[in-house]
Amino acid sequence: MEYTFPRVSPSAFSLQNRQDMRKEKTVLWRAIFFEVWGETKMKNVPADMEGFLSHQPWWRTRVPTEIIRSREGVGELLRRLERENRNPFFVVDSVLLNQPVFASLLGQKALYLFDASASEPKTGDVDTVVSMVKSASKAHDVVVGIGGGATMDLAKAVGICLANPGPAQTYQGYGLDMKKGADIWVLPTLSGTGAEITPIAVLRGPEKKLGINNPYTAPSVAVIDPGLTSGVRKYNRFFTLMDCYFHHYEIVNSRTSSEDAVSDARDGLSLSRNILMSGVGEFRMDNAVRSSMVSILGGSSTIGGRVGAAHAISYGLSNSGPALPHSVAVTISMLALRELYPEGYEDTVSFLRGNGMEVPKAGDFGIGAKDVEKMTKTALGMEKLWQSCFGDRWKERATEEYIRGIYERIVSL
Repeated sequence: MEYTFPRVSPSAFSLQNRQDMRKEKTVLWRAIFFEVWGETKMKNVPADMEGFLSHQPWWRTRVPTEIIRSREGVGELLRRLERENRNPFFVVDSVLLNQPVFASLLGQKALYLFDASASEPKTGDVDTVVSMVKSASKAHDVVVGIGGGATMDLAKAVGICLANPGPAQTYQGYGLDMKKGADIWVLPTLSGTGAEITPIAVLRGPEKKLGINNPYTAPSVAVIDPGLTSGVRKYNRFFTLMDCYFHHYEIVNSRTSSEDAVSDARDGLSLSRNILMSGVGEFRMDNAVRSSMVSILGGSSTIGGRVGAAHAISYGLSNSGPALPHSVAVTISMLALRELYPEGYEDTVSFLRGNGMEVPKAGDFGIGAKDVEKMTKTALGMEKLWQSCFGDRWKERATEEYIRGIYERIVSL
């Protein structure tokens, strides 16, 4: 049985009714969560900034990034840059323009504003920023990405491409021989899938959406301040956490991920479920702290692990819908994979319903039957993800017919 949700406005209910429904829903979700999945294995999970700052490292996988936890992230970043006598170039999400806390950063001269709401970073964006950085009279020795995953990925790609000739699209892929570029520092303003520590920068190229996957793409410094996520819209907060959940879920179910990666993913899965069940409509510091922890676990588990079918299918969707955010694409994909990922499907339905979110559809982003063949070809190319999902004999399962059937199901809704 497939779930469909009526599109009902919250204003249709009285305030008291909405409060009563929320309480009943929370009690039910918690009962289901603790009965089926159990408490998170992490001990003494902090609920405030003090606890976050003093908590021992909670990730098991060795990460390449110096993680600095701070209650004054912007000031911490600028002081560190000045103390080390750096000459930074800033890549900043334009959504931060109207947030006073970022005023000192936005006043920097060497700066590129990236509209992450319009699209994921393109290889052409990387080429543009690389040209700007190279044209400076004094060489920039560090590229600083400030924003969500897309903005950090752009900064990461710029950093490594500075030392590698040719257009950025040349470097989309795994295991390519690349030189180290400028240092990369990041200040995340949205808690997502761990872009702040991973060696991957996902880009849209002229022909494909695929990341630069190289050790030199990993940030050397990440300043983490959960309070900086207070200005995030509910839509962005919800779907970014959903993407984080999917990362953890797929790595827990992976056939190729390391033991440490799976352990980190299990903790991240429990925490992300807890946050999504509690509701993400309004900013809450306890959820912000835990979301930052979940995001780092998403990064650490990705370093030693690999996602699976939902992400493989999402790449085809993203290639056909330039305006489709990655996190929404993975949500659409999971809803089409009920037989493969039954718990993931049920959780996704519950999280959407419980947070009052409409079920996303491919058609809302202009994706239809005309795109099925193109999407199928793209997804077939995600070999490492299918291997993660099905194991060494993945080719027997992830056939062209099987993948095409998934997309036909998606566009028919």
